[in-house]
Amino acid sequence: MQGQQAHLRILVHRVGVRHSFGVPGDFALPTFAWLDRSKIQSITMCHEPGAGFAADAYSRINGIGLVCVTYCVGGLNVVNAIAGAYAEKSPVVVISGAPGKKDREKDPLLHHKVKTFDTQRRVYDEVTVASTVLLDEQRAAEEIVRCVQACLRYKRPVYIEVPHDMVDRIINIPAIPQSPILHSDPSSLKAALNETLEMIADAKQPVLLAGVELHRYGVTDLALKLAERANIPIASDLLSKSAVAENHPLYLGVYGGAISSDSAVRQYVESSDCVLMLGTFITDMSMGIYTAKLDRNRTVLATTETIGVRYHHYDYVQFTDFLKALSIAPIKRKKFKHPNPHTDPEPLKKSELTDELTMKQVIRIVALNLDENCCVVSDVGDGLFGALGIRTSKRAEFIAPAYYLSMGFAVPASIGVSMANPSLRPFVLVGDGAFQMTGNELSTAVRLGLRPIVLILNNDGYGTMRRIRDGRFNIITRWNYGQICDLVGGGSASIARTKGELDGVIRRAMGSNEVCVIDVRVPRDDMSPQLFNMSSELARLRNAKP
Repeated sequence: MQGQQAHLRILVHRVGVRHSFGVPGDFALPTFAWLDRSKIQSITMCHEPGAGFAADAYSRINGIGLVCVTYCVGGLNVVNAIAGAYAEKSPVVVISGAPGKKDREKDPLLHHKVKTFDTQRRVYDEVTVASTVLLDEQRAAEEIVRCVQACLRYKRPVYIEVPHDMVDRIINIPAIPQSPILHSDPSSLKAALNETLEMIADAKQPVLLAGVELHRYGVTDLALKLAERANIPIASDLLSKSAVAENHPLYLGVYGGAISSDSAVRQYVESSDCVLMLGTFITDMSMGIYTAKLDRNRTVLATTETIGVRYHHYDYVQFTDFLKALSIAPIKRKKFKHPNPHTDPEPLKKSELTDELTMKQVIRIVALNLDENCCVVSDVGDGLFGALGIRTSKRAEFIAPAYYLSMGFAVPASIGVSMANPSLRPFVLVGDGAFQMTGNELSTAVRLGLRPIVLILNNDGYGTMRRIRDGRFNIITRWNYGQICDLVGGGSASIARTKGELDGVIRRAMGSNEVCVIDVRVPRDDMSPQLFNMSSELARLRNAKP
């Protein structure tokens, strides 16, 4: 027998959590005190949204993350970050302190309360796959296990509310049951497999579109085995960039209609007579704001939620079973000539060192300086779309909110990445607008002795929105970003206006062991071709002239 909070922290530690991100508050203080006595390191962030983004990024590297907050003023602050984790299938456990069992008697107007004591849980029901309020010590252990198992099974957030006077209650600890193993219906699996193999056999130019679920569920190797055995090239989409190591000889690049990493990728995928979409989300962003041209009659869509081959849908077929069967099925090797083999970016020439920066050249210079120990952490805008052409050498070396698209993700996410894998150095690409939302989390990075390299893509305002529809609402205050390190008490800051300056400060940053901030001055109306295409499509859809 043990206390509720002891059981909870032991369980989350057992499934891989080593760090918790959060902001304390009075209802959550007993929980934070328990964390201080546990093997889980509690990391206090500046603001709850940053804690949520950090936990999200941590889970993408580690497999599960944890955020701890207080009731409503903290819990509701972090909802947006958890909504993003839900949308992009990132498994995060949310623990919220709450008013005690006795506090709730006679329904008083208690501080932080909104409408009812159940308001926050009901909000979280919309952005989690399981939730519970631990008011009954007899059922507490079962509820904790149920939520954590749901988090791992569905790769989405769960919510556990812990009333402050229940933390130390003694509860019975049942044996932790194994998660049920779901099996495919043999007939449905055989039919789906046969139709897929028939498509592959008839195809002259098949392609595998590797989706983010391959990484989330740890089955990337099954897809790679299929691709390598059959010599089928691989593309990723916006959300799954780096799900497959991007230096693989079969890797084509990022496909997303008009926002593909290059025209060769788009042409190859859209002219394919068999597109194997494995673990792929079909979203407006991943499909290039509806510019993707994929014929359903030439596609196989296999995810944890559906298995579809052409126009046929197969029920009761498990995603992993389908991939395992495909990976060992006899498939004749295909002929494949890479349409655009990867080459390293062209080194800077002396004659161009004084050239003004453009976003295309910023990305080129970043790519020149990355090594296998870097993890690109991108925010919304050109931090995301401009970086599509950057090749990373290991899996999960590109972290971004590529579907939910919440600004302010990257700086706090870099903290999550650093804590999940200290050997990875975050290379943060963040716009000036997004930096103003959560850039104060650099103080957390300094306090923890972390060393992200932060490139603030400074185009004087909301550049993406200006392209979609301009107005005074896109104006933000132009900060003196070079002073940020003085403010947070550590790190170094530089300004880069030319190619040579940017290359030089990045090289110096790579050799340092501290937070490095680079104010990258790019022309106000300049953007990458991918962002230009995306924002132009949105401008057209929103009935505005680009």
